[in-house]
Amino acid sequence: MSLKFYRITRTKSRFAGFFALVLLCSCTEAPSQDELIARAQTEPAIAASLARQRLASSELESALHFFQLAATAGDSDALSHALALRQRLHGRLNTAIWLEQQWRDGSLLADAVSQAKRAELGLWGHDKPQVAAVVASVGCQLTLQPVASLQHGVVRWQQLVSEWQQDPQLSALPVCFAPLQLFNSTALKCSEQNGRRISCQYQALQSLVSAGDFTQLVVIAGRGGASYNNGILQLPDNASLALLRHEFMHVLGFIDEYALADSSAATVCQRGKHYPNLVLQGDTETYLQQWQLSAAPQLTAVDTCQAAGVQAYRVIAEDNLMRFYELDLPVEYFALAQQILTEPQRLMPVQYYFAHLARQQQDWPLWQQFMQQAADWGYAEASKALAP
Repeated sequence: MSLKFYRITRTKSRFAGFFALVLLCSCTEAPSQDELIARAQTEPAIAASLARQRLASSELESALHFFQLAATAGDSDALSHALALRQRLHGRLNTAIWLEQQWRDGSLLADAVSQAKRAELGLWGHDKPQVAAVVASVGCQLTLQPVASLQHGVVRWQQLVSEWQQDPQLSALPVCFAPLQLFNSTALKCSEQNGRRISCQYQALQSLVSAGDFTQLVVIAGRGGASYNNGILQLPDNASLALLRHEFMHVLGFIDEYALADSSAATVCQRGKHYPNLVLQGDTETYLQQWQLSAAPQLTAVDTCQAAGVQAYRVIAEDNLMRFYELDLPVEYFALAQQILTEPQRLMPVQYYFAHLARQQQDWPLWQQFMQQAADWGYAEASKALAP
């Protein structure tokens, strides 16, 4: 065979192989998107691939859907992505609820998620961290029970306790904190809406309140505005000591020195109501009698009761933590706080509020129990409610 004939034959063979490959490829079409989506239900590799495609094109909800499909099919890397993306899109509580649902359905095993991640989402097992009680150096006239739902809140509470003990004013108050108690975030269900007050399912704390040797709750959970109502001091789990201090002053009956909302002003700004830091117009003499003062305080007009059409006055001249929570606690207010804590039975205990919740449910034995507890703490309104 001549060299020329060999080269021509080999060239023809190459072209024949090329056309055969083209023909073969044209007969094997790539699967459609519908086919891939259908296969993603049972094939984690395809689900994860679709998730990454959606993520690259910023289709975040669709990416989350496919990451979750891959995760429940056994892809641990996809599970990490699913939890992170769900938390980014819907928050920590929503993510914890989803994860707990997968456990109940058997779609995921509990050990598929690390203990650290479970603690981050507030899904506690048996290995809960222990946080010791804090006892005041001057005795316990008032005991508060702290509660948290997330690891972030645990760490923050430990920092707050340390800062409280180092503060020369706060550490001198006869106030104690019981050991921190942990509740699953999916039970407490604290809201996470910036700009709005935090709300939680406080009924989840019923057993704790029933058995506890305390009169006030501190709930450090959720994100949003802090508050104090009905024996519950509610803090976000990124609270500062200044915010805790401000809300604690509400526990003692101090009122904000800025304009209250209409509903709050209607409740607070009523004749005959008395507060440590405020005097309503015309009530100066009553204030002096209430606090056993011989000289009238330096009254300064504030906007607290503006919405109710009532002029209110604070009893010192300078702005302070009840106007802007970051400011100092004045010595006059500190002295009033010490005086109030000599008669802590005047402060409404949280058991009184839980009696109210029991009444709403028409659970009269439970109402009787909580009301009796409040009366045992010396709260006069509870004793009246129990009187025949």
